[in-house]
Amino acid sequence: PAAKFSPAEQKILVRAQAKIERIQNDLLNSKGLTVKETELASKAGLIDEDQRYFWAEEWQKDIRAAKRDIQAGRACGPFATAEELIDSLNA
Repeated sequence: PAAKFSPAEQKILVRAQAKIERIQNDLLNSKGLTVKETELASKAGLIDEDQRYFWAEEWQKDIRAAKRDIQAGRACGPFATAEELIDSLNA
């Protein structure tokens, strides 16, 4: 059966859906979902229940920082072997 949402929850869902689309299309300039938004988005089937953490602002903030590091050349890898990784760490 389809979940029923109050008018207030429907507004939150609209906001959550817009944020999800922005994350998918413009990661560096997006904002993650609030706890309530992830709760309702998973209940509505917009995101998987076990992936709620990924869409949360705390996680998205870290993903944005990592993406900026990669773009600025502050990351290394991928490595084909463990030895390559160790050599990179020792360098």
